[in-house]
Amino acid sequence: MASSRLRLRLAAALVIAGGALSAPAARAAGWHYYDPECPVALGAEKAMKFVAMQPKKNIDRVCDVLPDTGATVIALDAPDAELREMNWDIRVVRDVESAGEPAEADTVLRLPVQKFRNGMVNFDVDIRTAGKYALYARLASDDGVKAFVGRHHFTVGLIDNTELYAYVLFGLLVAGVGGRFGYVALKRRQAT
Repeated sequence: MASSRLRLRLAAALVIAGGALSAPAARAAGWHYYDPECPVALGAEKAMKFVAMQPKKNIDRVCDVLPDTGATVIALDAPDAELREMNWDIRVVRDVESAGEPAEADTVLRLPVQKFRNGMVNFDVDIRTAGKYALYARLASDDGVKAFVGRHHFTVGLIDNTELYAYVLFGLLVAGVGGRFGYVALKRRQAT
């Protein structure tokens, strides 16, 4: 009787711990988290919205953490009327620490410079290597006098530290509960 209660308690503890730890880890990894206002700051004045998806692998829309490498769709939305009249230079680059214009060697994809009068663009990019990346956006007037530049950093195929900590914590919890179960069983054997 006591043994079945202990097993029931162990199972309940594992289910509760798994549920409590898996939800934050999933959100932290970007699997179920999407900020509908995921902004790309274009200087101090303007912004556009960013969203990425990997439709061949899942239907989640993410802001900054793509769980896998491979085919990715990126969508940008600039609701500001002034930005719609500018020439857009959009690139996906390897995330390097330089603040200036990205080097061609770091460019994974570059769209032809053009105006998007509806304020929206979506494009496919095949990111084959796990790592840190950035969306580089430079929107400039026809005469080049006025320009807005921004970067949006994101990762592809990397385990987020929060996710790693959640897995370690869950493993420790399972080991602790299992150790406690083994200790109780050992004490019972010694008592008989």
